[in-house]
Amino acid sequence: MPRLDPLPIGAAPELKEMFEKALATNHYVPNSQLIMQRKPKLVLAMRGLSNAVFDPEGEVSLGFKRLLAYVVARTHGCHY
Repeated sequence: MPRLDPLPIGAAPELKEMFEKALATNHYVPNSQLIMQRKPKLVLAMRGLSNAVFDPEGEVSLGFKRLLAYVVARTHGCHY
């Protein structure tokens, strides 16, 4: 359970479009991003890190990266 409540989409106007795209694609926005939107630059930095990790041109296949992310999330009790 988070110590801070997630903010609604639109609380940080500069992130609203990005969150709406995530909703359209993944059907959810991670609570971590909804909590971090108190500091929009932090959300953008984390999104940049995620994009770099899941770069399809990397040495490890995208499918394996997603499987690994799923296993790590489940190990820590996240329903990813």
